[in-house]
Amino acid sequence: MSRRSTGLVGVWAEAQRQQQRQREADDRRRRDQARQAQAYQRRAAQDHRQYRQAEARRRTDELDAQVAALQGLLAEGCLAPAFTAAALLRAEDVQPFAPGPLAQPVTMPQPHQYQAQGGWTAGRRAQAEADARARFEQDWYAAQSAEARRVEQLEAYRREYDQWAAAQLSEVRRHNAGITEVTQGVRRRDPRSVVEYFSAALYASTAWPEGFPRQLSAAYDAPAGQLVLDWELPGYDIVPAVRSVRYVAASDEDKETARPATQCRTLYRETVAQCMLLVLHELFAADSEFGALESVALNGFVDAHDPATGRQGHIPLATVMAPRPVFGGLHLAQVDPVSCLTDALRGQLTSRPDQLTAVRPGRRPEDIGDRVVTHGGDGDDEPDLYTMDPLVFESLVAELFRAMGMQAVTTQRSGDGGVDVDALDPAPIRGGKIVVQVKRYRNTVPPTAVRDLYGTVQDTGANKGVLVTTSKFGPGSHTFAGGKPLELVSGTELVDLLHRHGLRGRLGDPRRTPDP
Repeated sequence: MSRRSTGLVGVWAEAQRQQQRQREADDRRRRDQARQAQAYQRRAAQDHRQYRQAEARRRTDELDAQVAALQGLLAEGCLAPAFTAAALLRAEDVQPFAPGPLAQPVTMPQPHQYQAQGGWTAGRRAQAEADARARFEQDWYAAQSAEARRVEQLEAYRREYDQWAAAQLSEVRRHNAGITEVTQGVRRRDPRSVVEYFSAALYASTAWPEGFPRQLSAAYDAPAGQLVLDWELPGYDIVPAVRSVRYVAASDEDKETARPATQCRTLYRETVAQCMLLVLHELFAADSEFGALESVALNGFVDAHDPATGRQGHIPLATVMAPRPVFGGLHLAQVDPVSCLTDALRGQLTSRPDQLTAVRPGRRPEDIGDRVVTHGGDGDDEPDLYTMDPLVFESLVAELFRAMGMQAVTTQRSGDGGVDVDALDPAPIRGGKIVVQVKRYRNTVPPTAVRDLYGTVQDTGANKGVLVTTSKFGPGSHTFAGGKPLELVSGTELVDLLHRHGLRGRLGDPRRTPDP
């Protein structure tokens, strides 16, 4: 005899089925998560490989670009504008007098603006008219007093402007007179003027890549019309020792392929030859309006340890004596630099620059006398800004601002966002408070430093911020500074300003890196 089910078994079976479905769903979810994690890891590994491969290609491209820049040094340098004395002259332009609100007279009150108010009786009307006259007279005397103060301030401002304008014109005329004196000396073949002019031509040239040295010694033989010059060459490490970079996924590291020694040696000899030809090109181009150079005796040297003596010194790697007619007949855009230097100009070029094998230099500046070191030189003549004590460097920048006619003092040392030098420009129009920050760097100054300076300018209420460095600024920094009261002074500009204002400083050995 059968019994009817109470339904408990069915309920239990349904619960078991639901639990089983839940377990299966959990298993599917875990499998999906595992698949997603594996896919993510594969994508991450693939992205990592792609990033590392792209980075390796970028480094290789940079190496190729460095080599291409060295190979095109002469061709690119010949495109730079020739140095002229006229480029050194300053226009006698002074900002016009702009008194701003002081130019507007104070508006005087008029009687019709003061009408009597109220007054139903004759007595009250008389009192209201008397009150109106009293207000008018009080305001009129106040306006007269304000106008007198305005005129007094305007006259004082005008006197201050006239003094400033006269000083500006005097400085411009003094500078231009000095340039005229030098150019007249070049036309007379005065040795000191000739050396000063052509040294400036090389120092101010835009043909040289950043990082190339510009140390030189020069003398001029007036009877022979010959400029004798020692010029510092870039070191052997200017040639990238690495040829290419490849990412190895198995070990997750970059593998560098060394540039063959013969290729390094060949490329460096070509670079040295191009440097020599470019110096000659710039000198003769700068002489187009004077005709002071009949020939140039040029020695190219590197500042390194002499392998024979172990002492630091100047090792000549190339030498040439180039007459003007012979050099003028060359087509530099089409020459092979090494053949041009050694064959066409009969110069000498070291065969083993990697071993610092020296050549015998021709005529030297000290053979003539009147030796002039215009840039670089011994540390006693030109202090190295890279190795200078940070506090001394800040004091030098403050001294530069004072030499430029401003008031300047160093401040207490602080963080990167602080102020190193407080300056005050007394010029009535463009002047005001200036905050100065100095960065004794070799690497490019990051844009964050420029942004920090701008924040300091806003916080302190300064009229301008100036960032001075021994290195350079990238495009991001110049883009940010555009349109803002900020001025960026790079290392080469700083040295130029120091020399122009009678101060000393050089950018030292590029192989030494100072602490930021």
